[in-house]
Amino acid sequence: MDIRTILFVDGENLVFRFQDELKAGRTPADGVIHEPDCFVWHPGITHISHFGLFRVCYYTTVTGDDSRLESIKQKLAAIVFNAVTPGGPVITGQVVPVVFKKLQKSTKTRVVDIHLITDVLRYAHSDAAELIYLVSGDQDYLPLIHEVMRQGKQVYIGALSSGLAKPLTYNCDEFFDLDRVLFKPLPPAAA
Repeated sequence: MDIRTILFVDGENLVFRFQDELKAGRTPADGVIHEPDCFVWHPGITHISHFGLFRVCYYTTVTGDDSRLESIKQKLAAIVFNAVTPGGPVITGQVVPVVFKKLQKSTKTRVVDIHLITDVLRYAHSDAAELIYLVSGDQDYLPLIHEVMRQGKQVYIGALSSGLAKPLTYNCDEFFDLDRVLFKPLPPAAA
């Protein structure tokens, strides 16, 4: 039986953690789509587990004028996700871009967190989704995770090891290490 799932991506957290690992010498996996300081994506993010994923919402910010904002929205919307369901069809959809303008380059803004939290709570208090899959390593989401679980929903977390708040790994129903999705394996000596 498919579990109706929505994936919420804290794109700011993901892209800056990804870029930290690049600076540390990691090599991106084949198929990674990266727009510096805006977003990073790999199709494997939706293939980690078998569930009824029906929507992917990607939250991020961008500096620049309205045409730059529109360009990033179009690039995100052009990403097609495929979700495999056990014994069922492959579900396909486009990534839903939730992009905000920021005035200057910085590592993180609160606008993404606020909108993502609001949207997750909206789904947690309805029957539209049974499972919330959150991609972020940010500890600020712990109260949100606890509230979603109190509402009887399952919570999966995916994050990179860079900047990962360890409590996220054991305060959810399942945790996914996205290093293995977004980066090539480390050589045996480095691992």
